[in-house]
Amino acid sequence: MPGEIARCILAGGAARLVVALTTPAAREAARRHQASGAAALALARGTTAGLLLSTLTKDQERITLQVLGDGPLGGLTVDASSSGKVRAYLRNPAVRLPPLRAVVGPSGPSGRLSLAAAVGRGGIVHVVRDLGLRETFAGETQIATGEIDDDVEHYLTKSEQIDSALACDAIFTPSPANETDDIAIAGGLLVQALPTSGGADVVIAARERLRDGALLRALAERPTTAEALAVAALGDAGPDLQILDTRPVIFNCPCSRDRAATSLTLLGPAELAAMIIDDGKAEVICNFCREHYDFDAADLETLRREAAPSSGPPS
Repeated sequence: MPGEIARCILAGGAARLVVALTTPAAREAARRHQASGAAALALARGTTAGLLLSTLTKDQERITLQVLGDGPLGGLTVDASSSGKVRAYLRNPAVRLPPLRAVVGPSGPSGRLSLAAAVGRGGIVHVVRDLGLRETFAGETQIATGEIDDDVEHYLTKSEQIDSALACDAIFTPSPANETDDIAIAGGLLVQALPTSGGADVVIAARERLRDGALLRALAERPTTAEALAVAALGDAGPDLQILDTRPVIFNCPCSRDRAATSLTLLGPAELAAMIIDDGKAEVICNFCREHYDFDAADLETLRREAAPSSGPPS
C-alpha cells in the first residue's frame, strides 16, 4: 500500500483537513531503527504528525518536530517536508519497556495504546518551520500528556494559536512470538478551524470523534487512500470534504558519504590527526537512517589536509 497525503477543506471552507496514510514510511523508520512495540509506535505517530504539520501551506515547507520527553525513549526527532518526504529517529529505540497499555476513552477502552510511560509526561514539544525564506520560525510548549499526537495538537493550539484536532496512530500485526513489532497500517489526520463562522464547531466535533477512537476504527478498515481514511474517520463530516491536492509519502534521508566527510572535516585537523594515530579509521552513522559510512586512514589524511588552514604566500 503506497503512502499518500491529501490537503482538503471541510464544511464549505470552514475548516481545513490534512490526512495521511504513512504505512511505508513508518515501517521503514521502524526497520532502520530495529524498533518494536512502543518505539515503533512512537516512530509511526511521529512521522505522521511531522508530515501533517509540514503540509499546512501551499508553499514549500520543511519542519523539524521534536518531542523531548523524560521517559525511557529519550526523545523523538522528525524531519518532514511538504513534498511528502520524512525521516525520524529515537534516542533510545532499543530500550526495554513494559507492555503497552490501552487508553480508556469517553466510551470506555478505545483500543488505542498509550505511549505516556515511554515518552514521559515532562519535557517539551519543539517545532521549527522552514519556509525557504532564509529564516525559520520556532515555537515550543510543555508536554501535556506524553501522547505524541495529543502533545502536537496542544502545541498547535497554544503556540501557533490555531484551534486544532489531531490524531495519529498505527495498527500492528502480531508476530509469531505474540509481540507487536510489525506495522500493518499507519496514518492520521489534522483538522483546523479557518477564520469563518462554524470552523470551531467542526474542530470540536472532529476532536470528540478522534478521542473516542474514530481514527483507529477507520484504520482497521484498511483504507487504501487518504480520502478513504478521512471519510471513515470523520463520519458525517467525511462526505463534505473537498480535496485540494495529494502527494506521495516516502521515508527519505538525504545523508551521503560526502556529507559524512564534511562532518568529519568540521572536527579540525588536530582531531583528525589523533584519529589517524589512535584508530586509523572512523565511522559515521546517520542518526535518522542508521546508514554507516567508513573512512580509513588514507581517507582521514585527505580530510585532515582539506581541514588544515592554507599557509598562504610568504610575506
